[in-house]
Amino acid sequence: MTREHEIIAYVRDSQSAVADSDGIGISLPESQQPNQSPSDREAMSQPPAAVCFDMDGVLVQSEDHWVRAQRGEILPTAAPNDDIPLSAITGRNYREVYPDLDAEYDLEISREAFEGLFEKHGERIYGEEATFLDGAHELLDDLRDAGVALALTTSAPWAWIDVADKRFDLLSKFDVAISAGDIDGPGKPEPDIYERGAAELGVAPEDCWAVEDSTAGARAAVAAGMTTIGFRGDGDETDLSMVHEIADDAASLRQVLLGGV
Repeated sequence: MTREHEIIAYVRDSQSAVADSDGIGISLPESQQPNQSPSDREAMSQPPAAVCFDMDGVLVQSEDHWVRAQRGEILPTAAPNDDIPLSAITGRNYREVYPDLDAEYDLEISREAFEGLFEKHGERIYGEEATFLDGAHELLDDLRDAGVALALTTSAPWAWIDVADKRFDLLSKFDVAISAGDIDGPGKPEPDIYERGAAELGVAPEDCWAVEDSTAGARAAVAAGMTTIGFRGDGDETDLSMVHEIADDAASLRQVLLGGV
């Protein structure tokens, strides 16, 4: 039995990333929904069959801590003579980004050292600093009570997911939990992890919604064919112009997800 299937049994039985606040892309005003057609609005008035949640920046509030770690040590150590934008790595599997950065920037540390910096900071961030989104437990419980299937679809490795689970009782809320490390194909912004999430839940991607806070993650969900909600819970201006709906905070996220239930 794979690790993923152990989690499922446990739960049931008991890029080009365009730009974030560091980059050069634009963020449309939050009142605009550029990809929401009348048919989208009609579809979103009905309960979704399933929802795939990203972890970092949506449920687990770790992004501010990662920004400090990346700006303060990781990126300056990796490329002291270059200014790597956070948008180059945010939302992606940190074990995949080194070759892309190495092709574009003058990296001065090895891939092993680069990944080691993420692992060092990840242990502290998830073990001590990150918090859980206010009202998230109640939101997840209410979605399940409404018959909505739930998947956690995250770029984080299982070591970080497990720490978050111990602190926040995360996995018991989900039918399926999938890490980028469980995917044979590429991680976000490619759609593989969301296609896998829908398949594990037994629904078509077009019948599934996704909640994402990063450009890479939103692109992945949209590419999979999912109705995608962009979450701005940290108040940043990440480019989410490709999503179908914006939720500015926990209350508006709840309204979007449960408004039609």
